[in-house]
Amino acid sequence: MKYIICIGVLLSGLICSSQTRDKANIEISPIIGYSSSYQLHSFVFGSSSVSGLQLGVYGNYFLNNRWSLRTGLLYQKMGTNKVDFFIFTDEYSERINYITVPLTINYHFGKKRNWYVNYGASVGFATSAEADYNDGNGFVNIDNLANSTQFGINAGIGYKFKILPKLSLLVENSNMLGLTDSTEQGSGKNFYMSFNIGAVFKL
Repeated sequence: MKYIICIGVLLSGLICSSQTRDKANIEISPIIGYSSSYQLHSFVFGSSSVSGLQLGVYGNYFLNNRWSLRTGLLYQKMGTNKVDFFIFTDEYSERINYITVPLTINYHFGKKRNWYVNYGASVGFATSAEADYNDGNGFVNIDNLANSTQFGINAGIGYKFKILPKLSLLVENSNMLGLTDSTEQGSGKNFYMSFNIGAVFKL
């Protein structure tokens, strides 16, 4: 009888442990989103935003049931649209595509830890760049003028809908403030926001 009780206690402990699985859990999340970006000075002067499609994948490593580290690879389109300085009527539009690697710390909260907020940094690598100088030539290639690397500060908030024990769906808002000018001309620093949906696979 003692052996049966001991085995029962051992099995119950293992079951509880397998259900918790907080520390060292890994999640993979492919995402797709709608983005909007502008440069800070252009927003002040009434420029409209540049919209685009964000694609990517996140990897989330849990330190415990509340904290995790998240990184990934993201394809992002940034720029400014017809900067108009009113008096000088100096219009300028810019589009730069980046492959961005974010690194954020996530705090998970709520009764079932479905909510999360994150904060951290990112580095983006320019893959193509073009600009319209309002001279009648339309958009021209400016790869030689674009800064190849963009550093930024990231922050966001999201929610996960549990579908299956190892599958959830997420909706989130993600934001990035650039710390470096987008081009060597010093045209401005990007501000980027996106609204994403995705799947969360628990490994």
